[in-house]
Amino acid sequence: MLPISFFLTKRSLYLLVCNCRTSEEENRIEYWLKLIESFGGQSPVIIVGNKRDEQPLDINRKALREKYANIQAIIETSCQDNIGIDELRTAIFQQIANLKEVYDLLPLSWFEVKQQLESMPQDFISYSNYIGICYKNKIPEEQNQEQLIDLLHRLGLVLNFREHPILKDTNVLKPNWVTEGIYTLLSDEILKTQTKGIFTPADLSRILNPQRYPIQRHNYLIGLMKEFELCFALECHPPQFLIAGLLPKDQPEQTELEGETLEFQYHYKVLPESIISRFIVNTHEKIYNKIYWRSGVMLQYQENNEIYNIARIKADPEDKKIFIAISRRKETRRLFLGILRDVFNKIHKSLPNLEITEWVPVPGYPNHPPLDYQELLGLEAMGESTVTIGKLKLKLNLRQLLDGYESLESRQKLQRDELERDRLTIVNQIYNNNQAEHKPMTQNTNNFHNSNITNVANEVKDKASQQASDFTQTSGANITEILLLISNLRQTVAQFPPEIRDDITIDIDDVEAEIQKPEPERNKPKLKKRLIALLTAASLIAGHIAGITDFTNNVLEIGDKLGIELQLPAGK
Repeated sequence: MLPISFFLTKRSLYLLVCNCRTSEEENRIEYWLKLIESFGGQSPVIIVGNKRDEQPLDINRKALREKYANIQAIIETSCQDNIGIDELRTAIFQQIANLKEVYDLLPLSWFEVKQQLESMPQDFISYSNYIGICYKNKIPEEQNQEQLIDLLHRLGLVLNFREHPILKDTNVLKPNWVTEGIYTLLSDEILKTQTKGIFTPADLSRILNPQRYPIQRHNYLIGLMKEFELCFALECHPPQFLIAGLLPKDQPEQTELEGETLEFQYHYKVLPESIISRFIVNTHEKIYNKIYWRSGVMLQYQENNEIYNIARIKADPEDKKIFIAISRRKETRRLFLGILRDVFNKIHKSLPNLEITEWVPVPGYPNHPPLDYQELLGLEAMGESTVTIGKLKLKLNLRQLLDGYESLESRQKLQRDELERDRLTIVNQIYNNNQAEHKPMTQNTNNFHNSNITNVANEVKDKASQQASDFTQTSGANITEILLLISNLRQTVAQFPPEIRDDITIDIDDVEAEIQKPEPERNKPKLKKRLIALLTAASLIAGHIAGITDFTNNVLEIGDKLGIELQLPAGK
């Protein structure tokens, strides 16, 4: 199965096509609506019931509309009898006309490059050829060339991975070259039924069209599959690869754990099948005795070639839960759990709209409903020392319970991080209150380096930092100032259109994470790329959002403090 993120994005209109002859449950309508909600936000949805000529669509329309406000129309069609096709076409045109992105303005030269790339007959061109297209369309600046290709990559119009250590083959790809190639592999009956997901480079020659997928491109396609966490290389020669999504569904017999176990659970509002397969791909180097199946895996933790712990990780798609159980050496169970949670956290972070909760079992009562882990952390932060379970007439030592999952130091760091976020919120409020005393910049000004504004901003920030000093100590004035600027960015982003807000927030998160590293460890190219992306976003919605000028100023000031030269996008 291709990752949902291949298809489900914001800035889209979704057609959910179901079969009128099958039930609402068989069509999995709610499953798909929840996935769209998780990955596509409030993007509009049209439910299409096909084969109306055989049977009417039998679903609870009112209940679905009440539960999912983004359903814009429910239309029954028949391709055979041409029923409902004109109505569907009209509904599609109406909904597309309502998408704000349709009216976003871009420099004409950018639009011309976009059209050329979309209409090119080749499935891929070199990055240098892309640069040539930019020059022909009067976009000679390297920064603008990078901004444009990043924008087209985000919109899914082309794919480019020039910063990837393996995929920096500087190709600009048509997305359907990638999706159709990978889908053809995933649909191969031999891989699905005989080899159980294992394939070799020779299989690509057998399965793929040699004209569209020449042999010299096979390694690149395999590299893309690794990048999308679809497969991993097995330790053998000649090389073989395993597609986790094609593993057998049957759980092997050798998955029982002996003795006492440390257990942890993730509960999801909707559980995409890709989460557990991506987890298997990410942890393949720790697989124990080659035990894995479609919805689970056995992993090992070892030191000095000695196995200390065995873990069983399995998903229950029906209940929308993932279970972790770790056995053997008690001293390292918590450490191993932390490693596994870090992998899940990385996957979850790439799916920001998923609703996920963490749970732990009641010690000694495996059949009792588990305890909300974040609730336990909150109780500890409030100074509670016990947690009471009335139904069991039981009081648990809260610190002892939590110590089994995370060290006290780790939990205290989490609390400090939360206090720091609160402090930045307070600093931001003080900053904005003081800023209101000064004449604001006009929305139409193009002077983003006005010295008077800079002086006012510095004066206000100094006052804000002084008033906030009671909340925490900082590790350097420059970092504190940058964090303040980032806090300002977050407040303005809250006003951005929902369809781009999450992408911009991820860029801001990346900047914040990078600047908190020691200076020698910072990835300056990555920082520059993220800051340029923020400037590009600001330029595209200029005039539509209050405070966009200050947003741009803040980005430029962050770049200045980090020694990164930034330029405003051309044409804005």
